[in-house]
Amino acid sequence: MFESFFINQALQKSTSFIGDEFLKKYQHHTILITGAGKSIRSKIVDELVKINFKNIVLLDHSELHLFKLKKKYSSLDFNYEIGDIRDHKKIDFIMGLYKPKLVIHAAAYKHVSLVENDIYELIRTNVEGTINVYTSSLKHKVSDFIFISTDKAVNPINNMGFSKMLAELFLKSYFNTKTLNTKIIRFGNVINSNGSVVPVFIDNIQNGTILEVRGEDVERYFIYDSVVAKSILNSSIENRNSMYLLEMNTPIKIVDLANFLNNINQSKNTIKITSLGEKEKMTEELLNNNESIEITNDSNCYRIINPLTIDIEIRKEIIDIVTINKNFNSEFLNNKIKLVHKKTIL
Repeated sequence: MFESFFINQALQKSTSFIGDEFLKKYQHHTILITGAGKSIRSKIVDELVKINFKNIVLLDHSELHLFKLKKKYSSLDFNYEIGDIRDHKKIDFIMGLYKPKLVIHAAAYKHVSLVENDIYELIRTNVEGTINVYTSSLKHKVSDFIFISTDKAVNPINNMGFSKMLAELFLKSYFNTKTLNTKIIRFGNVINSNGSVVPVFIDNIQNGTILEVRGEDVERYFIYDSVVAKSILNSSIENRNSMYLLEMNTPIKIVDLANFLNNINQSKNTIKITSLGEKEKMTEELLNNNESIEITNDSNCYRIINPLTIDIEIRKEIIDIVTINKNFNSEFLNNKIKLVHKKTIL
């Protein structure tokens, strides 16, 4: 199993970033990346550096993340901005200052176990923050907007998944407009990203500690960060509103992954099987029941086809959810979120 898995991942690596076409579209313009300090965003910057693209604004709420980026790219004249996507005035100021043509919005809370019991912060960041960045992009006439989503937004069972679902729906409510090319990109677990199970297990192995697996049969999809970065940039070239799903190959059992990493590192760390979390799925889903896919020019990226139109009324309900969230009424909030979800599935 694992031999074929890593062969497939190696094939994923063959994805080519269409740099020439990208430069034709953006060469004399600026790109803004939110949540810039995380691993995928750094890979995006690496790809841009390879084609000598320099007009980049890196936005993050963490000065430590930006400090590390500035150190890494010390020879390049990038712009670094400390800012919180929940602060609409600051986002609007940055948009007006740099006037980006492309915005890659990746800032989000994503760790299910940490944020499940703090829906207030989730909605403020993953939903309200997305609304802030997107509406400011509209105001300042950004050409292309890319939103980084997750497989957990599909038939969500936890608050993180619901928050990303709401952000997807808000953006899809603009798909019938021609003012801004809006792209939503969905994928699963990124190998070696912050918080991914792979570096956690490797750290356990190096320190001789227990590898904990929540659920004996639990499985997840994996993809390389370099593939994600290239496909994100490739999608920006298309002048259309669309959702995309990256090629995730076959899901892998986490217990098999733990055994595999133990074996290749010639270690004998104990693997402890615990119960699956209440808000975790045995297997993640990539598409809703009413969604299908079609191929694109990128062999690792499919276009998601959904016959359901998200109208302005759903957009208004999502804005209502943001308002309700500010009143800390979690029970009313959860009921409202589930109602919106019910209205948007066939």
